[in-house]
Amino acid sequence: MAFTYQSAVDLARVPLNDAGKDRYPDLILLSFANQGILQIFMRRPDLFAGRFDNPPDGGNLLADAFPLPAEYLQILADYITARAEMTDDEYVNAGRAAMFMQLFMSGVAT
Repeated sequence: MAFTYQSAVDLARVPLNDAGKDRYPDLILLSFANQGILQIFMRRPDLFAGRFDNPPDGGNLLADAFPLPAEYLQILADYITARAEMTDDEYVNAGRAAMFMQLFMSGVAT
């Protein structure tokens, strides 16, 4: 099964409890996904070897193919979730945001 950026956004919606797309529009979560791909590229450029003529530029669309192995889909979804949590009330969700960011960081670590 081929994954897309929409797959990562949809996966992030599960812990965000936003299946109806009421709290976070797709475009906001897509912007977090694009930033997450850039963060992965910064930390693990080896994952992108031979996949692009140029490094990722953060301009992917929801229908674009996910450029990494499938095991990185959840890692990107964790980044999206963390960033979305950070936009909510900082005191209520700080722990959850930190937890998802830690999941992202540990997943990207070599």
